[in-house]
Amino acid sequence: MLSGEGDSMAQLIVRRLTALIATGTLGVAFLTGPPAASATLTSAPTVIGGQPDHPWSGTAVYFETSFGADGSSCTGALWKPQIIVTAAHCVMEEAGDPIVSPSAITVWPAGANVEAVAPADVQVTFISAEWIPADGSTVDIAFMTLDRPLGATLITRLAKPQEVSTLAKAGAPITYVGYGLTVPRDDPSQASSPVPLSLSEPLTDMYDENKTFTVLGDGVRSTCAGDSGGPYMHEVAGELLLIGPLSGGSGPPCESDSAEADAAGTVASDFAAMANEALSNAGLEPDQQSISTLVLSQPNTKRGTKVIAAQIGTTGQMRAAVKTRLGRNSPVWVGVYAWDDAADEWTVISEKRVRTRKNGRLSFTTRADQDQVVALYDKKDRLLIEWDVLAR
Repeated sequence: MLSGEGDSMAQLIVRRLTALIATGTLGVAFLTGPPAASATLTSAPTVIGGQPDHPWSGTAVYFETSFGADGSSCTGALWKPQIIVTAAHCVMEEAGDPIVSPSAITVWPAGANVEAVAPADVQVTFISAEWIPADGSTVDIAFMTLDRPLGATLITRLAKPQEVSTLAKAGAPITYVGYGLTVPRDDPSQASSPVPLSLSEPLTDMYDENKTFTVLGDGVRSTCAGDSGGPYMHEVAGELLLIGPLSGGSGPPCESDSAEADAAGTVASDFAAMANEALSNAGLEPDQQSISTLVLSQPNTKRGTKVIAAQIGTTGQMRAAVKTRLGRNSPVWVGVYAWDDAADEWTVISEKRVRTRKNGRLSFTTRADQDQVVALYDKKDRLLIEWDVLAR
């Protein structure tokens, strides 16, 4: 929980944060794909030295995002026929910025030759995203729901966090498929592939509580601009598991200014609320097989605060009613916070103000995900109550 024996330090750490997320950049290159005629697109890497015609090519989805006069292209993974998993930086200009309008995204058929076919007759209807930059462990993931199925998917399910941990400890090879540059980033030709290319890279043991993973490059083949958001996958006992989307990478052959070649991604199953919210928007049942159920810890109450009711659903929607010792119409701040290991501080996910009613009672709704904290503070920044959001 946020507070220990003395809650004043925790509340000062959190309540005085002035931004939703600290804006910054990875120490890696973000990846984006082929240019569209209607906008100036940011070139994002495709696989350098990758192979075409992989059996899992049909999991990769090419899409373009319009950011006003500019735009970018990325790869996504077709997790469900109506749901694409990709990187948050493909749908946000900067960390902490609003998510783009769903209408700003154009999607091509899964696994398609994007120079030979037109965009798919689908519309993005809903996007959720989380982008928290950190040195070496950036959370960078988004779920996009479509208005109709894009096609059948080859992915069986999301890899469970414990499965990813086991694979990482073993240094197991995982497969990436995506669209992007086929030449180094600084090559004037900016050549890219119209079809998804693949490569296999070993996981490092850097999978950690920040819900990210790292793969080790060989300096000869790598992802590059345009590959952002594409799927890393692994097959186990006949099941094709989606580990998560690519966030970025560094080193040769994509970039020559770094000696170490690696790439990083985000573990999709660690984002239960976002995943289940996407499923709900697609009219599908919550994923009970690979996504943990969210639960609230026992509340840590202060200053006579009592819980009347509190619950959290599969999509991360939390509803609670509490009774405080505050007077009627007193302001109370409801915040959702996440710990940033790299910065060694709490990050604000969301924060809003509510007011007490008669007898100091109040009720609220908010959205939270696994490993986050929901906390209430009074106008003097004193903690009233907090819950950990857990997974089981």
